[in-house]
Amino acid sequence: MADDIDREIENSKESEKELNRDWASLPTDLLCLMLPHLFLGDIKRFHNVCRSWRSTPTPSVQSPVLMCIGNDNTRCKFFHPLYKGPYSMHIPKLSGAVPRFCKDGWLLMSKGRHSMFFFNPFTKALINLPDLPDNYDFKAMTFTSSPTSFNCMVFGIDAKFDKYYSISTIRHGEESWHVLRGEHNSPIFLSDCNPVFHDGEFYCLGQDGNLGVFNPNEAYWRVLDKPHRQPHNPSVPHELSNEQSFLVECDGEILSVCMSFRGKSITVSKLDSVGMIWHEVESLGEQMLFVSNTSSLSVKRVVQGMENKIYLPRIHGKCGAFYSVASRLFQTFGNDFSRKDWCGTGELLSCCWIEPKADTSYSKQELNWFNNTHR
Repeated sequence: MADDIDREIENSKESEKELNRDWASLPTDLLCLMLPHLFLGDIKRFHNVCRSWRSTPTPSVQSPVLMCIGNDNTRCKFFHPLYKGPYSMHIPKLSGAVPRFCKDGWLLMSKGRHSMFFFNPFTKALINLPDLPDNYDFKAMTFTSSPTSFNCMVFGIDAKFDKYYSISTIRHGEESWHVLRGEHNSPIFLSDCNPVFHDGEFYCLGQDGNLGVFNPNEAYWRVLDKPHRQPHNPSVPHELSNEQSFLVECDGEILSVCMSFRGKSITVSKLDSVGMIWHEVESLGEQMLFVSNTSSLSVKRVVQGMENKIYLPRIHGKCGAFYSVASRLFQTFGNDFSRKDWCGTGELLSCCWIEPKADTSYSKQELNWFNNTHR
C-alpha cells in the first residue's frame, strides 16, 4: 500500500514537471522537424505560441494540399495527405468560379463565358485578366510562373476532334489574348490534363502517349512524330489501358502517369528527349507526385514516408488516398485501407493540388496585370 502511495506521489511530481516545462527553450532543430507536419492554420498557431517559436523559419517547401470547391462555390475544403478530415475556408470571391490550373500557390480561375482571374486562397490576393475574346472552351490551361512576375504567360488549348486546334495566349502586361487556329500536322486526341511548360515550350499529352508542342516565341504548334504511345501493360485490355493520363515535370524531366480502369494498372514513364521514347519508371526515389485533371506537380519528400507515392484527388472515409509505387497498392495514412485498385474511394471534383504560400505579401503594382514598371 505504501509503495502504491509512493508511486502515485512520484507520478504526480513528474506530471507537475511536465506542466512546468519551458517549452520556449526547445531546440530550434526540433521545432524545424515539427513544422513540416503542420497544416495551414496550425502553422500560424505554432508561430503564435511564443517569441522563440515565432522565429522558427517556415519550411520553404510544404506538402501540397488538395483544394476542393464546394457546391456553393464559396466553401473550400483543403485535404492534407497526412491527415484525416479537411480544413474548411469560406472564400466568397470564388463564388461561381471554376479552377483551371494552379502553380506557386496561385489558382487560375474562370467565371462565366469570358472572365478569368488569378487568386491566392491563402493571402486572398486577386489579379484580373482581360476577358477572353470567345467563349471559354479550352481542353486544358496552364501558366508559366507566378502571375506577379513580368514573364508570366497563360496558355490555353482546345482541340476539335483530332484535326483542328485553337490556342490562346496572353503575357503579363498585355491587354488582349492572342488566338492561333489551324490544323494538326498529325492526328492527336488530347488527354484531360494540364500542359507542362518545359524548356520554353508547352507540352500537351495525347491519349495515345503522343505529344503536341507549342513554341510561344515562334507561335508554332506541332504534333511530334515520336513518341507514339505509352508502354502498354499486356495484362490490361487496350481499351481500358489509358482511362486517365497526367503530365508532370519532375527534376527537369517530363513524366507521364497513366491509369487504367479503376486504377488496376498504373504506369509512370519518363520521356527520353533524345530518342523521344517513353521509358517506364520503377521508382520515384524521394519524389512525390500529385496529380489531378487541373494541376499535377512533383515535390521532393517533405516528411519521411511520403516519398515514392502518387497522391490522387480521391478519399477513403476522411483520408486522402495515394498509390504507393513500391507496394503497387492504393493506401491512406489515416486508416488501414489497402487495395490493388481504387474501389472504395471517392473522387473529388472541382479540385486541384496547391502549394501553400501563406506568408507572402504583394504590392498593388504586383497585383496589376497591366503593370510593366518592374520589367
